[in-house]
Amino acid sequence: MSVYPPAGIAAPARRGTVAVFLGVTFAVTWGLWLPLLVDARTGPSGTLDTVPATFFVASAGPAVGAVAATWFAAGPAAVVRWARRILRLRFRGFWWFAALGMPALYYLVGFFTAAFAAGGWPDPAAFGTTGKLPGLPWPLVALVWAATFGLGEEAGWRGWLLPVLAERVTVFWASVLVAAVWIVWHAPAFFFNPTYQAMGAGIVGWMLALVLGSFVLSWMTAGARWSIVPVVLWHAGFDLLTAADQSAGVIASTISAVVMVQGAVCAALLWRRRMARHPRHSPRSAAA
Repeated sequence: MSVYPPAGIAAPARRGTVAVFLGVTFAVTWGLWLPLLVDARTGPSGTLDTVPATFFVASAGPAVGAVAATWFAAGPAAVVRWARRILRLRFRGFWWFAALGMPALYYLVGFFTAAFAAGGWPDPAAFGTTGKLPGLPWPLVALVWAATFGLGEEAGWRGWLLPVLAERVTVFWASVLVAAVWIVWHAPAFFFNPTYQAMGAGIVGWMLALVLGSFVLSWMTAGARWSIVPVVLWHAGFDLLTAADQSAGVIASTISAVVMVQGAVCAALLWRRRMARHPRHSPRSAAA
């Protein structure tokens, strides 16, 4: 598996294209999250009692940023080529297995650990359900996660920013840079999202998990010939399992630990390929 992107699949052809991506991405997400932050900080509890739809809509920031940057770099035709590339289904069957099999593994490990710790299996009726999406059964919850924080984020992070950076540095270091942007992008949520506010000092572990998770998702994206379909499915499955109300505590922490181990392995694989000889590609166009 080559971890270098094909020449020019997403690299900016105009100076300032990365700045356009970052500016639009943060403006869209933070602009939609700002009213939630204000409501939470001015309310009696200091957090949101209910999560409005704008919380999920804001996840489209990276995707909108990718569209804006690609258009800025090479026009509307490049946007079409970029969309076809990130959503193509022509990749090895292994990556379908990885996209669906890894969340299944997380489920088994996390829920068996919870059953051992509590002396009984978690309530199957509560699987995947969350107070952020009240009343929705888990298949619809999974669909929402896939369409929002799955596609909305990954179209930008792994669909645009990762291959752009990988034209300049190795995928290993591009993964680190994407993770750094990803961490900062979440910043406003720590002032209104109850899940994040409850972390306390655990935010350090959360940031480490995000960096290691970035290696996992970069490994999958590069392996799937730079399609983001596998990572969208993975992202949706991960969110379904860890963001569920019943997952708070043992299940979520166990799954995060498994992903961190996977991330360390993927980081080693990407680092090793960095040490091998690979042809470097110079950016020539915005998308292909």
